[in-house]
Amino acid sequence: MRNFYLRTDIKTIIYGITRVGLGIYLLSHAAMAFMDFDQFMATALSYFPEDSGLSFLAYLTPIVPFMEFFLAVMILAGIYTKLALKWAIGIGIFFTVFFHYTGDLDGALTHSYSLLVKIFLLFTIFYNKFSLDYYNMWKVSQESSESHSHLL
Repeated sequence: MRNFYLRTDIKTIIYGITRVGLGIYLLSHAAMAFMDFDQFMATALSYFPEDSGLSFLAYLTPIVPFMEFFLAVMILAGIYTKLALKWAIGIGIFFTVFFHYTGDLDGALTHSYSLLVKIFLLFTIFYNKFSLDYYNMWKVSQESSESHSHLL
């Protein structure tokens, strides 16, 4: 199989550690927003002055921690990892540009660092051996090879 990396080597271990680390980072970031949701909303809404053209984005602010939580769980467990990373990259690009536009260069820099990690993971997804995606792929390949051997 083309997408099946059978060896366990340093590449798969680094990939697994990086993916789990990113998942834990995103999960903790979402958990902090959930624990003090009022403070999260107050901080987030401070980026949107009423006379700004971006004030309509304030209505989308409450869904950000939920999106981050679900993407973190998917990345952490390795469920639909490629799709979750694509969504996380899109959201990361948005927030990097947004924070740069609003003048929060520390926030933009933090998001750009995590964006680089997400892009690294997406382009090296071939090494995603320690995940539920890999387990499901392995299970399907075993079942298909068993069904082919019964036909012979």
